[in-house]
Amino acid sequence: MDYKYNLAKLQNDKEKIEQLIASQSQRIGSIFPKSLEQEFCSKHLERARKHVEKYVWGGVLSYFIFLLIMIPTDYWIADPQYFLHDFILCLLGLLNGAISLVLFYLAASLPKLKRFFSQASMILVFWLLVSISYINMSMQAESLQHQSMAIMTIIYILGYILTGIKPVQMLITGLMAALTTILLLLSMAVVFNPLVFGRILVGSCLLGYVISHMIFARERMIFLYSRRAKISEKIQRIHTTELLHLSQHDELTKISNRRTLDETLDVFFRQAQCNESALAILFIDVDFFKNYNDYYGHQKGDDVISSIALTIKNAIRHMDFVARYGGEEFVVLLPETDAHGAYAVASNIFKAIDRLRIPHEKSHISDQITISLGITVYRSEENLDKDSLLQIADQALYRAKQLGRNQIYYQSIRSVNAGMVNS
Repeated sequence: MDYKYNLAKLQNDKEKIEQLIASQSQRIGSIFPKSLEQEFCSKHLERARKHVEKYVWGGVLSYFIFLLIMIPTDYWIADPQYFLHDFILCLLGLLNGAISLVLFYLAASLPKLKRFFSQASMILVFWLLVSISYINMSMQAESLQHQSMAIMTIIYILGYILTGIKPVQMLITGLMAALTTILLLLSMAVVFNPLVFGRILVGSCLLGYVISHMIFARERMIFLYSRRAKISEKIQRIHTTELLHLSQHDELTKISNRRTLDETLDVFFRQAQCNESALAILFIDVDFFKNYNDYYGHQKGDDVISSIALTIKNAIRHMDFVARYGGEEFVVLLPETDAHGAYAVASNIFKAIDRLRIPHEKSHISDQITISLGITVYRSEENLDKDSLLQIADQALYRAKQLGRNQIYYQSIRSVNAGMVNS
């Protein structure tokens, strides 16, 4: 029942994901429920943080190449009459960028700062936008001011791509940085064209927002496909597990079937041979079960078989194995168990069945359900295979029936071999 409930729940979850995939493919914005949106944003932010942590040296190398390009070009672009002033500001801007890059990496990698990665990212983006804008717009050379506008656009777009922060949050951060920069430049009496500069900042902010929205839409689809794949994998695993369980277990009693008994006996038999340890086998049969079926009906008979199987399973040790051999017969394997141990386990089973007190009016030996039980123990005897061992246990059961049923009979392998020699 649990497996059916879990399977139905997973199927329902998969249908919901497929509906979200269909809806998401028709629009760019978020169509996730609140809880799923939070999970997606959290994973997206964590993935961005790990990328920063993992690829920091690539970023350092890229920035180093950027320095090699910018410093010489700034040297040649700077107006001779303002050279010292502008070139120092250029170096200051590059140093500011390098420090911000290091802080960005520390926020992504240090254990105490990881949980504040999104806040630190927004603060650093805000700082870079304001500080770099102020530094570059304070330069006297007009060409360097124009260059700074391109740098601002790059910072905006990289901020959206690298931080993993929600597009709306980055848009607010960018707009606040643009407003702060313009107010700062006006208050410091820096000569610039507010209209042109404002258009550059706001335009960059909006462009970054659109790009970020497109990235988020793609990431949402990847997230949904990944989630659907995981659910499909769980469904497949449940089906596989259930099929394996059905192939290894008896449908009525839920214990192992004849096929699994053969496989397990083969393993236990080889272990006993290799370790030269004892292996005991119990063969169990319900007395006069045909009479019970004919009188009480097959449904009642199935109930009895199920109850006896469960009782046997509860009466043996965790290291032991029980299987339904067929009909009303059961086999118990007891690894590393000698004759005394096997008889003790058999007695436990015998008493447990007796305590069930299942009425049986058509039994010739009792007024309730009873069992006959045969025992044999393998001790690495030569010229004996596992099929022969099982046959000897069956002979022990047959002997218990011959002696009147409702009892335990132990059949020694040595006595069987001796009988074969004498004959």
